[in-house]
Amino acid sequence: MNDRQSPAGGEPPYAVYIGDVALDEYYRTPRWPSAADKVEVETLEAVPGGMIANAACVYASLGGTVRFVTVLRHSPITTFLLEDLEKAGVDVSMTIYDDSLPDSRTMIFLCGDEHTVFIPELHLKEIPLKEEDLAVLKGARYIYSTVGNLRLLTCGGRRWPELAPEIRAAGARVVVDYDVDYERDGDCERFRQVDIGFFNETGFDSVREGRSYEDTVRWLRELGMGTVVVTLAEKGCRIYDGEAVYVLPAFPTEVVDVTGAGDTFCSTFIALLDEYGPEKAGIMANAAASRCVSAMGARAGAVGKEEVLRLI
Repeated sequence: MNDRQSPAGGEPPYAVYIGDVALDEYYRTPRWPSAADKVEVETLEAVPGGMIANAACVYASLGGTVRFVTVLRHSPITTFLLEDLEKAGVDVSMTIYDDSLPDSRTMIFLCGDEHTVFIPELHLKEIPLKEEDLAVLKGARYIYSTVGNLRLLTCGGRRWPELAPEIRAAGARVVVDYDVDYERDGDCERFRQVDIGFFNETGFDSVREGRSYEDTVRWLRELGMGTVVVTLAEKGCRIYDGEAVYVLPAFPTEVVDVTGAGDTFCSTFIALLDEYGPEKAGIMANAAASRCVSAMGARAGAVGKEEVLRLI
């Protein structure tokens, strides 16, 4: 079974977020077990999450118009997740339904200041778009997603390598969060047709393979990536935009839960980029990320522009 609602109307500018929404099940463990070990964990409150959904909520909190594309099964959990997104100001009318999928859940284990995330595989084969959906993507200011989700997009028999040039030619800017992309197979195609690329430190190290940051950025630019942003957790971030390089410190804060910090940073950056430029948008993104890690839940950084300005 595979059906959907019709895309909602509305005028640009808007952003289209393509990817996951999930029920985040939280557990706290006093230590991380070794293989074949056992440890008793504390069950905490489950909350709505999902990497792309978290980022979409942050964008909406900053006054942006967001349309969300995801594939889910009909279930009470799905209803709960989508209603929560709507409360956050995210348009979920482009949701695609496939009842062969399991419920979307994520298991997050907190241990000290760190967290470990288990993401059950949904065995999603494709994200099928209609022509009217493709028109929505073409009209967007930003298309925000991950490599894995973009590879699943289909429309009229075409996949992302064919769709991307058409979408970008219409004026949409493609934004990719490479946070969970640790491929080491020499595949350069995942860096093409991208306007803004976000990397965390571990992911960027896997991409640069011993090269300097500058040489790696130069290589990514040769592949067509316009802006490269590397988030460095408590060390802040580096932003490479054209010939400009911004090295920005993090905001000190007491860490409670780091889940969603990267999503908060990325979405805050693009939401404020046109208004404030890359340097100030980066400063504000660092502030929002610090707010996120200071409280429980991946969406703790969805606090709105006034709060972010107060933080800086």
